[in-house]
Amino acid sequence: MRTAFGRALGRMPSVAALPIGPALLVAALLPATAVVAKALAPTSVHAAEHEPSAVERLLAKVPSDPSVLINVPYQDLPASPDFVNLGKRSTKALERCLADNVDADARARCAIVLEALADRRALATLQAALDDWEPLVRYRVVKALGAVPDKSSVARLIALYLRKDEEPRVRAAVVGVLGKISDQRVVTLLRAELVKTPDGGDLRPALFDALWQLRHLLARDTLIDDTRKALGSDSDSLVLSATLAAAELGSPRHVAALEKLIDHPSVEIRNKAVYALGRVGDKTATKALLATLPKVRDSRMLNNIAFALERLDKQSFYVEIAKTVEHKQAVIRLNAAFVLGDVRHAEGLRLLEKALGDPSDFVRTSAVAAMGKLALSGDELARALAALAPLANSASVPLREEAIYALHRLTPGGSPDRIYSGLYAGLDPRKYHAAIRRAALALGDAGDARVRGYLLNCLLGYSCSVAEVGPYFTKHTDEVASGRMLLGWARGREGLAKVVATLRPSGTLPVAMSALRDAWASPESQETLTSLQILANLGDSSAQELIVARAATDRTLPRVWSLVAAGRLGYADAPAKLVQELEVIAAEGLGDFVRAAATIEEPTVRASLDAALEQKSEDADLQIAIAAAAIRLAWNPDRAIFRFLAGLASPDGFERALAERYLAKNNDRRVTWLLRRALAREGSIDVKDRLRAALDERS
Repeated sequence: MRTAFGRALGRMPSVAALPIGPALLVAALLPATAVVAKALAPTSVHAAEHEPSAVERLLAKVPSDPSVLINVPYQDLPASPDFVNLGKRSTKALERCLADNVDADARARCAIVLEALADRRALATLQAALDDWEPLVRYRVVKALGAVPDKSSVARLIALYLRKDEEPRVRAAVVGVLGKISDQRVVTLLRAELVKTPDGGDLRPALFDALWQLRHLLARDTLIDDTRKALGSDSDSLVLSATLAAAELGSPRHVAALEKLIDHPSVEIRNKAVYALGRVGDKTATKALLATLPKVRDSRMLNNIAFALERLDKQSFYVEIAKTVEHKQAVIRLNAAFVLGDVRHAEGLRLLEKALGDPSDFVRTSAVAAMGKLALSGDELARALAALAPLANSASVPLREEAIYALHRLTPGGSPDRIYSGLYAGLDPRKYHAAIRRAALALGDAGDARVRGYLLNCLLGYSCSVAEVGPYFTKHTDEVASGRMLLGWARGREGLAKVVATLRPSGTLPVAMSALRDAWASPESQETLTSLQILANLGDSSAQELIVARAATDRTLPRVWSLVAAGRLGYADAPAKLVQELEVIAAEGLGDFVRAAATIEEPTVRASLDAALEQKSEDADLQIAIAAAAIRLAWNPDRAIFRFLAGLASPDGFERALAERYLAKNNDRRVTWLLRRALAREGSIDVKDRLRAALDERS
């Protein structure tokens, strides 16, 4: 997004080419001095005045007048995001709309918004609306009940499902919602329906998925038996779901059924079945996998079989993979080398050494790359380094590349000089642009100062991403690079915001305040949100008044980010206002709320919020409870992890699912360590399964 301020900077083409340090940056901004001065004067903030439209007037009444939507036709309703922006303040009006508006499309729209809000106060209204005459409305109402799963809905939902005149999509939606409600009545229905012959639409895959969500309510033997039956189904979708379940259950009783799927026509089922056999870990599957290995035609299947065999019978695996390394077809030999690298064990060294003499450069290149992945030490490491060293000067550039990177990975302390001389400085940039770029990124990862200029130009020239290059400049700070990144962000490169917020180059404060003001008419723009984040990181309280003014917006997301930023800068009312936002925000906005609050770094601000968040983490509204716990998990994993462990062990399947979802969004290594420790101590088989699945996803 090019702002007016950014366009002003864009009219100075010579600036980007200069070695801009803090002083030069400020000088470069002098043509915009009036704009900066305006940004420093919070009293100049004025919303553009205009005559409210009919929709705006209607929206203004929604929080205070529950009857305002009763007689509004669909075409005159505000857009769903406008309702969602009001949060749970709009619940009562939406309930009356659903109950009393005669326009079916309007009722459906109101149900859609109620789903986004997930306000439990609307339960009774939604349950009553299951009797709506219109299938579209019933479908949207069922989906809305899925956002607030509750045992009080079970009887009505089951009755709706059992109606012979109900549409298939409504019945399928009911099954999905029932899978979120931990109730034995639901388990009984799902198991009974799962074994019936499909009549019309085949709902068995949905029934199994719902039953899987409620697996904590089933005896282990019952769950294993139901999964075994599903593995033998004539429905590919059901079989696929069952293979994933079998992988998590790890029962030897599934081996025979999984073996039959190794030759299934569906490539997805074949691969998932092999993966499941590896996870089960029963050696009786070795024979079937060994018999399949020579017949494999795709690399993914080869890889999955190799991993399964390596886990089940390492000795047999290496006997068979040795034959594959000598296969008549080069593509099979290439994939075999690739597999040996991915397995990473030192036993593969001997086979890869043999592959280095392959007549195909492609096979040799694959073998070299694989050798660089092996976990080697002592004599084996010395052998690998000796075998790779001559190839670092190969006339084949791809082979030389992989040899140099393999040597870099295997050599203690790395070998950046080889990358620099052999690739970065040793290749013609007109012919090998991609190889030079890769070398520069590798050198950047190694902290090599020789590629600083290249990486900066690569980033600012849109050839390298912030994710690839940003960490280099945050670890190895440089005034010139910092200034140019600030300039790039001011010109509309919002992706640079995190780097700028971390580096905090001189001149950032007036630029960020000016950018925030320039985007005043677009509070939900990336320019607004990144400006707020940068200003919060700067820690300069002189921006507080401007940010507090921005928090007066009627748009939820920028209001939350403004309150976070203002709180970080010392605004005393921010913590209480953030807690109020948490109570009324639409459920679909809770993820954004967590991301914003998690950026708070200041101990005093965290302390002012922590007690309220700890209390909220036990809220009856599970969506609020787990969101509050997720913020605390970002701040203090060691204390907050217990709420998530309790969530994973909850008798409520919906709570378990929420805990899993937020754990997956947090990639903190400390959280991973805590989950591993919890797995080692856990006694419940079902909870252990969930912890393993969470750890597998993290890896």
